[in-house]
Amino acid sequence: MKLSSSSWKPGKKGTVTFAIASALTAPLLGSTSAWADVNSDTIDKSIVWVDTAWSATVQVPFKDGTTETFKTTLVTLCTGWFVSSTGHVATAGHCVDADDALYTSIYAKVIDEQSLTGVKPENVDWPLSLADPQIKIDQPSGIDGGVLSGKTAITAQLIAKQGFEKGDNALLRIADMKDTPALALGSEAPKVRDKVTSIGFPDLVGSTSDVERQKPSYRSGAVSSRSYSTQGVPRTEIDTDITPGMSGGPSVNEAGEVIGINSAYVYQGAGQANYITDTQTLRDFLTSNGVKLAEAASKSPTPAAVADVPASNTQGGQGIPVWIIATIAVLILAVLAMAALLFVNMRKQRKPAVYAQLPAGQSPASPPPAGPQLPWMQEPPQPGNGPRP
Repeated sequence: MKLSSSSWKPGKKGTVTFAIASALTAPLLGSTSAWADVNSDTIDKSIVWVDTAWSATVQVPFKDGTTETFKTTLVTLCTGWFVSSTGHVATAGHCVDADDALYTSIYAKVIDEQSLTGVKPENVDWPLSLADPQIKIDQPSGIDGGVLSGKTAITAQLIAKQGFEKGDNALLRIADMKDTPALALGSEAPKVRDKVTSIGFPDLVGSTSDVERQKPSYRSGAVSSRSYSTQGVPRTEIDTDITPGMSGGPSVNEAGEVIGINSAYVYQGAGQANYITDTQTLRDFLTSNGVKLAEAASKSPTPAAVADVPASNTQGGQGIPVWIIATIAVLILAVLAMAALLFVNMRKQRKPAVYAQLPAGQSPASPPPAGPQLPWMQEPPQPGNGPRP
């Protein structure tokens, strides 16, 4: 959710068989190392502040029948993240949307600034007019290597937005920016109990520390449920706390792929529910507005030896990754190869030496030469007779 402010914030992650199996599985494991090797330093560079200034004019009626007009500016503070390499920034729709919560916050600010008494902001419906919001993007200097780290805030263009019930996604663009560090989107929505990490700039941290050196906070949890808005739009409930200031930041899976935007927390009494936007709804929203999405690290180039594998074979069974199936297959082949090698060696050892070469003048029917006899050289006992010497 958004937190109101009256001013801009201060300036601104078997030896042979085993060797064969290792050689065959190495390309598979190597291709997944980049997929799993995601850290906060990499993600940090993509996370930005989104500051939206709302200039408002409010007409306040008094008991004597008179009215007075007051002007104020409310700044809402949210988080955002680069979704393309050309300056596109994603954030939550409610961060840039004039919804009921924004009006209530503006009323509260006017009541506080004018020291008005006897009224509560949630109970008034005074005439209010808003100018177009002014949106600025920046990063704290604490983010090493960020393209906006410690620099003057840059004005961003609002490309598109969805209200909370319609998806709660928004797209901004900083004109003429290149090589912005985009985060990749996941290919599908997470399942219940999947791990999730929500990232953003909590206002509480910024207000109790040096905001210039603030870094994004990472709060990990799991998916609680799959639900739908009153407009039928899917969304994901998580047990991670999304606090004011974190709205608009990304929530990522274990591979570091974005699976939704931090949307809102809803509380009633002692209970609280936290939501992120739907993965597919977010993908559709961005692509329909011309965003070229960053490729996920898991989609590494296919080795030339298997470049012609049909797309239908890239996923096996009930959603089991192909590299797991391939690894299991290689291990099975390795076990079979070891068994075959052992069988061949045993057959060689079981072949009687007497069949290799007969002594001169001795026919196959002749008795074997004197000397110690091995078990497989003895003849079976005849009925009624004892073992032959």
